[in-house]
Amino acid sequence: MKKIIFATAFSALTLPAYADVTINGKVSTLGLGMEVAFPMAQSIDGRIGLNTYKYNLNKTSTSNGLTTDYNGDLNLSSLEALADWHPFAGSFRMSGGLIYNNNSVNMTARPTAGSVNIGGQTYTGVTSGQSVNAAIEFKKVAPYLGIGWGRTPKNTGLSFTSDIGIMYQGSPKANVTTNIPNVTSADISQANSDLNSSMSSYKFYPVISIGVGYTF
Repeated sequence: MKKIIFATAFSALTLPAYADVTINGKVSTLGLGMEVAFPMAQSIDGRIGLNTYKYNLNKTSTSNGLTTDYNGDLNLSSLEALADWHPFAGSFRMSGGLIYNNNSVNMTARPTAGSVNIGGQTYTGVTSGQSVNAAIEFKKVAPYLGIGWGRTPKNTGLSFTSDIGIMYQGSPKANVTTNIPNVTSADISQANSDLNSSMSSYKFYPVISIGVGYTF
């Protein structure tokens, strides 16, 4: 699927100038992005785009008398292959397609008080350099549906682009690991189960974007 999206993107980027091609730059909940829009049929456009962004979070939290430093990285990375239908031959569009969802979250917890809770069990004697890590990933190929406004077919020049939609990414999956000795596999499994359960409602990801484009 990833190879198909890349191949389609390459084809779009090599379209000649007379093909009514639009280049968009945008900011969205998927990150910073660029995309190419081009006509496919009467009132129907294709869009190929990529998005990327990285955000780091540092936080200290105290729970049940245990203080822990948290470090998290949100890595947004996706490719989109969409079809836009302009039902009124104007800028309004209804969109659908697939997004290659390579978004991920990596978190590290470092206890500051020598104790940490893993899978409901408290482990003491934790020293500097020991931590609990969690990597969270999502369904790679995610369907997308939405509405928006963008280029008006056959009109050249600057245009405003925006989208409001939903990406179905499935329930996030976590992988908890640790370098703390004597932690049992049962507690690691329980920690994974607890984290996955807490994220099970995040199957749908809102996609909201704004940007500007130019049609050649």
